[in-house]
Amino acid sequence: MRYQSVAEAYRDLEGASARLELIDRLARLFTETPTELLPTVALLCQGQIAPDFAGVELGLAERLAARAVAQAAGVPAEQVLATARDTGDLGLAAERLLASQAGARTPTLEVERVFEGLHQIAEAQGTGSQARKLEGLVALLDQATPLEARYLLRTVTATLRLGIGTATILDALG
Repeated sequence: MRYQSVAEAYRDLEGASARLELIDRLARLFTETPTELLPTVALLCQGQIAPDFAGVELGLAERLAARAVAQAAGVPAEQVLATARDTGDLGLAAERLLASQAGARTPTLEVERVFEGLHQIAEAQGTGSQARKLEGLVALLDQATPLEARYLLRTVTATLRLGIGTATILDALG
């Protein structure tokens, strides 16, 4: 399953103003999600890569995430931070900067690859961990469309806010 489908659902969920709208859009996403990926997509919709009790954290600071965007977009980190200040959001800054690159990016990023990549970022610890986290995020961003980049950044910086909790997910699953 392409991560682009999840990113499009996130975009729609951000625009939803009523709980029933959220549930309907989530239900459509879950309908197109292969059964084996439902737990993964449900976690991602909550901005997580593991249940709370597992204690898994991405541990990626906004400045490090901005450096990853800079590398992926081929611009200085200062430009990324300035764009983030202008938009009020690093995810929107990434989307804007990647969209301004020559040539459109074709959605090829798979949900499994995103989930695996985010886990690798979370597992990087000890000496050189910041470089490994940076490298992991750049690898994902290099494959991401601008819309996908918006939500990858919001996930790794813990700023993904879709108004979705476990109860909403259970309602959407029917």
